[in-house]
Amino acid sequence: MAAEYDFIKKPSTKEEAENQPLYPRIVSKGTISSKKIVSEIAEASSFTSGDLEGVLCSLSNKIAHYLADGYHVELGDMGFFSASLKARPVMDKKEIRSNSIYFDNVNFRASSQFRKKSFGYLERAKYGFRHSINLPEETRRTRLDRYFGTHPFITRIEYSRISGLLKGKALKELNALITEGYLDTLGRGSHKVYVKAQKA
Repeated sequence: MAAEYDFIKKPSTKEEAENQPLYPRIVSKGTISSKKIVSEIAEASSFTSGDLEGVLCSLSNKIAHYLADGYHVELGDMGFFSASLKARPVMDKKEIRSNSIYFDNVNFRASSQFRKKSFGYLERAKYGFRHSINLPEETRRTRLDRYFGTHPFITRIEYSRISGLLKGKALKELNALITEGYLDTLGRGSHKVYVKAQKA
């Protein structure tokens, strides 16, 4: 198998975005969960899934512990973890106190060996990057009303299908419809569905 790529316009703050150069970027095929990786390693070794999940949990806790103490942490031949800080910019270090400086993020710097292992074959993606379909808001609302005419509830996936919106934009719009009082929710997590709100 090969990694797929497509071209996108280089980000720019200029208004004339039409003439921006293109650069290649990997088209993601999705996200592989740690559970899948653990399962595949367990099937190909004498380790159980429980053993591997325990090691993974212990590694996570130890890495977090040493990062919190100010260390960089090396993980095998994969690379190094380090913590970054956040604070307002100052001209003189005496202008700011330690209680105004915060941990901001965890960075990962891959080793050269790991980068080489991660490089494979590339091929141009057949469909490229997916984009939301730019339908008018009134059209999306009409389609949703029509859907509720024959269905008691709608899922995010189904709303993406009828509205043309990808996951992030679909969720944002569904949440806006909840705030507006048009929708309510039932269930949680992957079992969450959206129902038409009952008028008081």
